[in-house]
Amino acid sequence: MIVTRKSRGRPKSFDDNEALLSAMNYFWEHGYDNSSLDNLLLAMGIKKSSFYSTFKSKEDLFSSCLDLYRQKMLSQLTMLEKEIGPKETMLMLTAMLIKELKETGKVKGCLLMNSGQECYNKYGGLSQQVAVEFSFMMELFTGFVEAAKHNGEIISTKDAKNIAARYLTALNGLIVIIQAGVGQDIVDDIVENLKEILE
Repeated sequence: MIVTRKSRGRPKSFDDNEALLSAMNYFWEHGYDNSSLDNLLLAMGIKKSSFYSTFKSKEDLFSSCLDLYRQKMLSQLTMLEKEIGPKETMLMLTAMLIKELKETGKVKGCLLMNSGQECYNKYGGLSQQVAVEFSFMMELFTGFVEAAKHNGEIISTKDAKNIAARYLTALNGLIVIIQAGVGQDIVDDIVENLKEILE
């Protein structure tokens, strides 16, 4: 959708979906606190007047970005699950992290996890939203585990929700230790642990 806002000069036109996507990627790369409004405006390609008439505040923008991230993750993971199955989808996330590390030398991690750590006990509204969005993701991965158990891909007798929680905890732990710069041997060990969780 193309949004047209009036300013002191000519009307300002911009694609609000593209602007929001750019903002999401900027937040994902730099975090909430380290993303100044000036830098966000540059990344989004809009002026301050257009920003305030559309997004109201930096916190409002970030809230919209969290919602967008959840929508995009849901779409991508659901599509992947249909193509390669639930267990392989979860294993693919690990493979994508390792690929990102090899190609760029770093990993961005999960925007929800990153935001949860940054906003906890600091930004009440955002912290609550992260919790809600993460609960949604937990339900999604619990569904994947249930489907994998039904298909015989996961034979563990543990509860599907517990398996999903262990998987997401280990996956986030892998991201954290990679970001901390640990050795490849530890990275490999956690990758193996992720595989074992899904056995």
